[in-house]
Amino acid sequence: MELAISKFRAQLASIEAALRQVLTGLFGKKLPPDRLLNDFFRAHRQCGSRDRRLIAASCYAVCRYWGWLRRLPDEELRRTVEAGNCSFSRRELMTLCAGALFLADEESDARKALCRELEIGDFAPGATPLERMRNFAAAIGVEIEFQLTDLVPDFAIQAMSGALAQEKVLTTLMRRPPVWLRLREAFCDRVLAELTHAGIAFEAFPALPTAIAVAPSKNNLFTLESFRRGDFEVQDLASQSIGRVAEAKSGERWFDVCAGAGGKTLLLADLMRNRGVIQAGDVRQNALDELKLRARRAGFCNISTKVHDGGAWKGRHPFDGVLIDAPCSGSGVWRRNAGCQWRLTAADVAGYAALQSTILDHFASAARPGGVLIYSTCSFFPIENEEQIDRFLARHPEFQLEDFRHPLSGGICHGTMLVSGELYDCDWMFAARMRRQR
Repeated sequence: MELAISKFRAQLASIEAALRQVLTGLFGKKLPPDRLLNDFFRAHRQCGSRDRRLIAASCYAVCRYWGWLRRLPDEELRRTVEAGNCSFSRRELMTLCAGALFLADEESDARKALCRELEIGDFAPGATPLERMRNFAAAIGVEIEFQLTDLVPDFAIQAMSGALAQEKVLTTLMRRPPVWLRLREAFCDRVLAELTHAGIAFEAFPALPTAIAVAPSKNNLFTLESFRRGDFEVQDLASQSIGRVAEAKSGERWFDVCAGAGGKTLLLADLMRNRGVIQAGDVRQNALDELKLRARRAGFCNISTKVHDGGAWKGRHPFDGVLIDAPCSGSGVWRRNAGCQWRLTAADVAGYAALQSTILDHFASAARPGGVLIYSTCSFFPIENEEQIDRFLARHPEFQLEDFRHPLSGGICHGTMLVSGELYDCDWMFAARMRRQR
């Protein structure tokens, strides 16, 4: 019994250290929690797999429900923490952790043990996280009224106004989306066979059978032989849909302007059956280096990479298709990157919108007359999406929106779509398809 108590207290010390590192990095350095956790685990290799799961669950829960938890300490302490100085006492921090695990409705044994350690009573159950938050606050003697809108900054509520059903979006933000895989069509059968053999449960999306959601498993997807062969990529369902909007065909020439590490580039190459040309560009050489490795693993020979400075395109040979997956606020991936909404300000969103306008103006001419321009973001803010396209078309009458079929619903989209995270259990992503007339 004493050994068990000693081990649990060692776990608590690790959870506390990880939480301090994550909150300090999230607010002080504006880094995402998953990166901060990876750094923590690299520095604390003594943590076993069970310890890691508990530490990760605790940190993600605190980040996911920070909008409520941040209201529990006094305002001065909250401001200090959100300025990058995690000055919580041990008891304050671990109380927030106990509440976060209660809100997430997971790790109940650890949470109960934590409550015993802190000498606080257990909390009345609640059918929803909002009910559990109210019960938790009452149990620790805090009298505050909580709302769903607390889960994101005030500016975000205003920014998404009119674009989405806020209650559904905010409720969905409390649930982490599944891991989605994109299977290469030619290798679907052998990937599914290997997943089955490894005991990894999965479910295909009905309208897009090459997209499958995999259940949590002790098996590491990146150690599978099918991954080493490049038979599949980890790619969210919403992201996969963007390539389908492009409808890239064999033999065409495409330009992926903001390719990054190349998730959508690889999808275009697969749709083109490794025939034609794809030029992948980005301002970051390290991202393109990662793309080269992924393309080599998958055996694609029709992808070339080139760093650019973001300035106006001056090429001599325009493309059949141009994809601009623009830098954005990332609001559409807040489910996956819990807590990142608190790194963002209204000024940041306005800055992204201005940058997107510049990129569109600089690279639209890379599409040949009669060619296609695809614009996309992982945002659900209209200023980055529909309003951005309206402004672009007003400046560039040579482009017109073009109807396309929604890759997930099968319905007709009149030039734009917003993939719904709450409807498809994925990220939110916006896409517009435009045709250059002259």
